[in-house]
Amino acid sequence: MKKHQRVFLALAITLGLSGALGFSSYKPAFAASGNKVITIKKGDTLYSLSKKYDVTIDDLKKINDLTSSKIIAGDKLIIKEATDIIVAKGDTLYTIAKTHRTTVKKLKKWNLLTYDNIYTGQKLLVKAPVIMEVKKGDTLYSLAQKSDVSVEQLKDWNNLTADTIKTGQQLYLSPSPESFAITVKKGDTLYSLSKKYGISVDALKKLNKLSSNTIYSGQELRLN
Repeated sequence: MKKHQRVFLALAITLGLSGALGFSSYKPAFAASGNKVITIKKGDTLYSLSKKYDVTIDDLKKINDLTSSKIIAGDKLIIKEATDIIVAKGDTLYTIAKTHRTTVKKLKKWNLLTYDNIYTGQKLLVKAPVIMEVKKGDTLYSLAQKSDVSVEQLKDWNNLTADTIKTGQQLYLSPSPESFAITVKKGDTLYSLSKKYGISVDALKKLNKLSSNTIYSGQELRLN
């Protein structure tokens, strides 16, 4: 994460403005890509399922658009909502926003998008990234356990090369837009990639701190 972004996020959290900015700092998001769906069995109730999967009845009703607590054996029930998705052919920011009950404006904010173009295979956050401030005694292991994710995921989302974290440090507890990247293939150029993904060469260079147009096979490039 860029220094000015960390400073901005830290200030936002300190002032209690996270919610207003569209970020979440109080409740870990589910890290798995895609919704976790179960088939309701005979005898299941929202109460029993809420206890089994450690989720509230209100959340179950909200993510499944239920107006009552009645559920039917054999029906499907979403237990955990997707945090991020892979863009499929034909998807647009509008259709994705509609599917995941959010807005194009929020999708662009969460994914640091300055344009409306998206591409097949692109990873996009569909929920606000979860950010927290490291407290005394916290470790990557303890945070991973609390958030139901792995230490490696935390390191990947936060661009960490070591297991050491510091009190006061801001950390993503869910996928961060800056962890989404592509791997350059043989024959790729900044120009060809800019045409393929709908982002200018200058924007690619700025995002990836490139001082020239030279890229190499195997290199990772950010697109968001």
